[in-house]
Amino acid sequence: MSEIIVVRHGQAAFGTDDYDRLTEVGWEQARLLGEHLAAAGQPITAVFTGTMRRHRETLAAIRDVLPAVPNATELPGLNEYDFHQLVAAYLAVAGETIDVSDSRAFYRTLRQALMAWSRGDLVDVSEPWTAFEARVKATLARLAAPKGSVLVVSSGGPISAMLREVLKLDVETMVNLNLQAKNTGVTRYFTKGEHFNLNMFNGVAHLDQPATRHLITYT
Repeated sequence: MSEIIVVRHGQAAFGTDDYDRLTEVGWEQARLLGEHLAAAGQPITAVFTGTMRRHRETLAAIRDVLPAVPNATELPGLNEYDFHQLVAAYLAVAGETIDVSDSRAFYRTLRQALMAWSRGDLVDVSEPWTAFEARVKATLARLAAPKGSVLVVSSGGPISAMLREVLKLDVETMVNLNLQAKNTGVTRYFTKGEHFNLNMFNGVAHLDQPATRHLITYT
């Protein structure tokens, strides 16, 4: 039996010209997670990340305090969907506009866009919903191959799609979980072959202390 520790990246730079990078808070979140994993004393035997900068930077911060972590294998299947593109496609279909710097309005619209995407209602998107689900399913099988404790750094969309596959969730539930995903939140599975058992979702024990609770974020 193996353990798969799936981590959502640290806080990214929402509302800036380059979302795909960690903020200082994001770096600190990931370093604290590294300390938490080091204290657990369980050696990491394999590492996978997506190909995005925020994934690589999250792993780099973890390795600042947990240097024995092996080198990562990058899997594009762990990458986030293009949420800016989905929101733009939804607004075009709906004939609406929003202030994209308003995080509440953006995420409210993203929820609607994700549901429309899952129904095939959006046009001019580079990745159909069916392709997104297929790549996540294929990636799950890849994560199950190594033995021991496997560390995975990904994004909220693929993490929630994994939950949908493992728990046979409906799309609305998956979307609700996606939009609750905390930065550096830990989702943990135990696997035997390609059979996954969920042990934890979205855990932030490394942040949920009086001195660090202000570091819990969702972007």
